[in-house]
Amino acid sequence: MNNAVNSFLELADRFDVHILSAPSVFNPLCYTEKRIWVENHLGFKFTYKLILATNKGLLKGDYLIDDYIAGRGQENFEGELIHFSSDKYPDWDSIMKYFQ
Repeated sequence: MNNAVNSFLELADRFDVHILSAPSVFNPLCYTEKRIWVENHLGFKFTYKLILATNKGLLKGDYLIDDYIAGRGQENFEGELIHFSSDKYPDWDSIMKYFQ
Protein backbone atom coordinates (compact mmCIF):
# COMPACT_ATOMS: atom_id res chain seq x y z
CA MET A 1 0.00 0.00 0.00
CA ASN A 2 1.51 3.31 -1.04
CA ASN A 3 2.99 5.29 1.84
CA ALA A 4 1.58 2.95 4.52
CA VAL A 5 4.84 2.14 6.27
CA ASN A 6 6.28 5.64 5.93
CA SER A 7 3.05 7.19 7.19
CA PHE A 8 2.95 4.85 10.16
CA LEU A 9 6.55 5.63 11.06
CA GLU A 10 5.90 9.36 10.80
CA LEU A 11 2.85 9.07 13.05
CA ALA A 12 4.88 6.97 15.49
CA ASP A 13 7.42 9.80 15.74
CA ARG A 14 4.67 12.21 16.75
CA PHE A 15 2.16 10.09 18.70
CA ASP A 16 1.94 7.02 20.90
CA VAL A 17 0.70 4.65 18.20
CA HIS A 18 -0.22 1.01 18.48
CA ILE A 19 -1.00 -1.54 15.81
CA LEU A 20 -4.42 -3.07 16.36
CA SER A 21 -5.26 -6.02 14.18
CA ALA A 22 -8.05 -8.57 14.26
CA PRO A 23 -6.64 -11.98 13.40
CA SER A 24 -8.67 -14.76 11.88
CA VAL A 25 -9.70 -17.21 14.59
CA PHE A 26 -10.02 -19.83 11.85
CA ASN A 27 -6.30 -19.60 11.08
CA PRO A 28 -4.17 -19.94 14.23
CA LEU A 29 -1.02 -19.13 12.23
CA CYS A 30 -2.49 -15.72 11.45
CA TYR A 31 -1.44 -14.46 14.89
CA THR A 32 2.17 -15.38 14.25
CA GLU A 33 2.11 -14.10 10.68
CA LYS A 34 0.94 -10.67 11.82
CA ARG A 35 3.70 -10.50 14.43
CA ILE A 36 6.32 -11.45 11.85
CA TRP A 37 4.97 -8.87 9.38
CA VAL A 38 5.30 -6.10 11.96
CA GLU A 39 8.91 -6.99 12.71
CA ASN A 40 9.84 -7.34 9.03
CA HIS A 41 8.23 -4.09 7.88
CA LEU A 42 8.28 -1.80 10.92
CA GLY A 43 11.07 -3.16 13.08
CA PHE A 44 11.30 -5.25 16.22
CA LYS A 45 10.54 -2.35 18.58
CA PHE A 46 7.01 -2.15 17.16
CA THR A 47 6.25 -5.74 18.14
CA TYR A 48 5.75 -4.26 21.62
CA LYS A 49 3.05 -2.02 20.13
CA LEU A 50 1.13 -4.85 18.43
CA ILE A 51 -2.32 -5.66 19.82
CA LEU A 52 -4.23 -8.61 18.40
CA ALA A 53 -7.92 -8.61 19.28
CA THR A 54 -10.96 -10.03 17.58
CA ASN A 55 -13.07 -7.14 18.93
CA LYS A 56 -11.51 -3.72 18.32
CA GLY A 57 -14.30 -2.04 20.26
CA LEU A 58 -12.88 -3.32 23.55
CA LEU A 59 -9.82 -1.12 23.26
CA LYS A 60 -9.50 2.55 24.11
CA GLY A 61 -7.75 5.24 22.15
CA ASP A 62 -8.20 8.60 20.53
CA TYR A 63 -8.20 7.35 16.93
CA LEU A 64 -8.67 4.10 15.06
CA ILE A 65 -7.58 4.05 11.43
CA ASP A 66 -9.31 1.10 9.82
CA ASP A 67 -10.43 0.01 6.38
CA TYR A 68 -13.74 -1.27 7.78
CA ILE A 69 -16.29 0.60 9.88
CA ALA A 70 -17.97 -2.49 11.32
CA GLY A 71 -17.55 -6.22 11.73
CA ARG A 72 -14.72 -6.38 14.24
CA GLY A 73 -16.09 -3.99 16.87
CA GLN A 74 -14.97 -0.81 15.12
CA GLU A 75 -18.48 0.60 15.52
CA ASN A 76 -18.05 0.44 19.33
CA PHE A 77 -14.63 2.09 19.47
CA GLU A 78 -14.89 5.07 21.82
CA GLY A 79 -12.45 7.31 19.95
CA GLU A 80 -12.71 8.66 16.43
CA LEU A 81 -12.89 6.06 13.67
CA ILE A 82 -10.99 7.17 10.58
CA HIS A 83 -12.29 5.08 7.70
CA PHE A 84 -9.34 4.33 5.46
CA SER A 85 -10.26 3.93 1.76
CA SER A 86 -13.43 5.99 2.20
CA ASP A 87 -14.28 9.04 0.12
CA LYS A 88 -12.96 11.29 2.90
CA TYR A 89 -9.78 9.24 3.49
CA PRO A 90 -9.00 7.40 0.25
CA ASP A 91 -5.28 6.97 0.93
CA TRP A 92 -2.51 7.55 3.43
CA ASP A 93 -1.79 11.03 2.08
CA SER A 94 -5.29 12.16 3.09
CA ILE A 95 -4.88 10.65 6.55
CA MET A 96 -1.54 12.35 7.03
CA LYS A 97 -3.09 15.70 6.06
CA TYR A 98 -5.69 15.18 8.79
CA PHE A 99 -2.99 14.78 11.44
CA GLN A 100 -0.98 17.86 10.40
